[in-house]
Amino acid sequence: MKQERIAVLDIGGTRIKAGLFTEGNLTQQQEIDTLAAQGASAVLHRAATLLAQFIPFDAIGISTAGQVDVPTGTIRYANENLPGYTGADLRGYFNKQFNVPCAVINDAYAAALGEGVCGAAKGVADYICVTYGTGVGGGVVLGGKPYYGTGGSANVLIGGLVTHPQALRAGDPFAGTYERFASATALVASAKALDNSLVNGRAVFARLEEPPVRVIVDSWIDEVVAGLLSLLALFNVPMLVLGGGVLEQPYVITEVKKRVKALAIPGFEAAQITAAQLGNTAGLYGAFQMAQQLLSGTT
Repeated sequence: MKQERIAVLDIGGTRIKAGLFTEGNLTQQQEIDTLAAQGASAVLHRAATLLAQFIPFDAIGISTAGQVDVPTGTIRYANENLPGYTGADLRGYFNKQFNVPCAVINDAYAAALGEGVCGAAKGVADYICVTYGTGVGGGVVLGGKPYYGTGGSANVLIGGLVTHPQALRAGDPFAGTYERFASATALVASAKALDNSLVNGRAVFARLEEPPVRVIVDSWIDEVVAGLLSLLALFNVPMLVLGGGVLEQPYVITEVKKRVKALAIPGFEAAQITAAQLGNTAGLYGAFQMAQQLLSGTT
């Protein structure tokens, strides 16, 4: 009996990851630099070359940076981290290269789906995955499927939640938003204002026992909690999955759980909050899920 083989990609502004799933198991992985400055055509060529080593395969799943129009597999919008990527037809390109079905999904949503396939949300139908890094990203999964909304964007923009209306400013779409105040970038910026040597999350948490540093971290955790409370009130899901390097700190996840439970509207405080489990492979698992659904006709 033929084994199902699904090739997967995770295309980011810095690195391209590729893998092969055989009968549902991630059996091979490779990774190269994106070299995004060379332009979209070069990036796609490098990705295809990486995938070619896994031939033969039955389908391709692609997790990618940028806003993805899932039905067509094209990029609606990508920022300057991937020059020339806006408008790229990823599904068409990889269909032509390999002549197999191809599914394309935004990387934040891929990570969310991945956690449902083989991570913290395995077996859970309704959950939200939020990742705190350079920005704040994530995905909403309802009934086991990604929920994108029906507006002009190609996904629900969790980082765009307005948490500081007094900071809204024309010309800066992220002024006053969750991303601006709750990202790991925001935490480090506040810490550097205290001490210029606190250049990353690792440095910050190494000095957590110092009262001035603890105050900054606690204030940032309050920002994280504010957004989570809004998401719970809006979607009423039973689970929140939190990812990103800073969320691997035991103090952070413990405090987030405690504060959400204490502050949530009655009836919403029982939601389970858990750390993501798959790390930087989550996008590959999500891409696999989309490709598998495409093959089975359940998308």
